[in-house]
Amino acid sequence: MTRIICAALMALIVLTVATPAKAADGSPGMTAPAAPDYGLALIGAGIGAGLAGVGGGLGIGAIGGRACEAIARQPEAGDRIFTTMIISAALVEGFTFFAMIVCLLGWVTGRSFAPH
Repeated sequence: MTRIICAALMALIVLTVATPAKAADGSPGMTAPAAPDYGLALIGAGIGAGLAGVGGGLGIGAIGGRACEAIARQPEAGDRIFTTMIISAALVEGFTFFAMIVCLLGWVTGRSFAPH
């Protein structure tokens, strides 16, 4: 699992470093590009929305699993645990929806500036 995380971070670093490497270095024969490239903004919006969805799913899964364990240990406290679980799941889901909306707004905005 740590190898996958390290590989993903290395890919993110390589993608981040590759864009400034294409920029003009300011020498007299070089000219700046005519328009900025918004391709990485679109990639970032997609990755962000995906991570928000995966993070929300993992969070709600952890909340549900731990609530089931707690109810199995103390069945008499099941109502209080269930109420707390629903409130926590709603907060996690609200954050997930907010993060996805922010990413989708970035995607729509970046798409309108991207070269066709």
